[in-house]
Parts: sequence; structure tokens; C-alpha cells
Amino acid sequence: MITNQWFCGLADDARMIREKVFVEEQGFPPEEEFDVFDGQAMHVVIYDGERPVGTGRVYHDGKTFRIGRLCVLKEERGQGIGDLMMRVLLVKAFEFDPSQVRILAQVHAKEFYEGFGFEQDGEATEDSGVIHIPMRVTKETLVFQSGCGKEMHFKEIFPEKG
Repeated sequence: MITNQWFCGLADDARMIREKVFVEEQGFPPEEEFDVFDGQAMHVVIYDGERPVGTGRVYHDGKTFRIGRLCVLKEERGQGIGDLMMRVLLVKAFEFDPSQVRILAQVHAKEFYEGFGFEQDGEATEDSGVIHIPMRVTKETLVFQSGCGKEMHFKEIFPEKG
């Protein structure tokens, strides 16, 4: 069974997944992977049974809400875990009623985020040899795709805030 659990701050399971994906697999230096926002961020960990398979975080950086460090273990990709996790993170972020949520997306994941209504919002930058694109989603552009082709927008996802 796939479940999720929220943690205030960086949980051990979230750290383990990020080390495997970002440090070991993608080659980011550990001192750059973990930052000051980890202590204040809300982290979600996705579990397959009791096994942690994915994680991501949402936090306010003093100006806006941000989602980041979204990753799924290599052997678990292609099963919709990233999609589920992004939905969970977006719901949590928009519970605080911001006008927008921002991400810094690795260039290879741009289309994934566009599927949720994110739009590029600035010039690409390089971080440890990986190109990242600033993107944002607003209440007007947020969309969740269903398996039957229906799109759900902000007012349908959050009827009490619409």
C-alpha cells in the first residue's frame, strides 16, 4: 500500500532518499544538498508498505512558498509516485493560500512540472553542473490531470478557497 507521512524538519527517511538520488546518483555534493531550509521545511515521505521510496519538501523562504528536493528512488520510478507526491506537496502548499508556488526544476523534469500548470519564470541557471529552470504555478494555472482525461483546477481541488 502506498502512503505518505509528513515531518517537520528533515526526517531520516527523507535524508536517506535524497542521499541516494541527489548525492550518489546525480553527484551533488552533500554539503550543497542539505541546506538551512531543511530545518523549517515540511517534508513528505512516500512509503510503499514500510519502505520509503520518495520525498519532497515545501517551505516559505521569506517571500514565497517553494516546493523542492522532489525525488523518487531509481528502482521505484515510472509508477506514478512522483505524480502523487507532487499533488500532496501542492495541496499542502496551497492550504496556506499563497498566490503562487515556486520551484527550481531540473531541466529534464520541466515537462513533468508543466503538467501541473507550472510555467517558466526566469532564466535557467547551473547548479553543480545541472541546469535548473525557475518555474511557478498560480491558482489560475494549477491543474491536476485525471486518468480519464479530465482536468481539475484550483476551484475544484480547493472548493472552500475558490
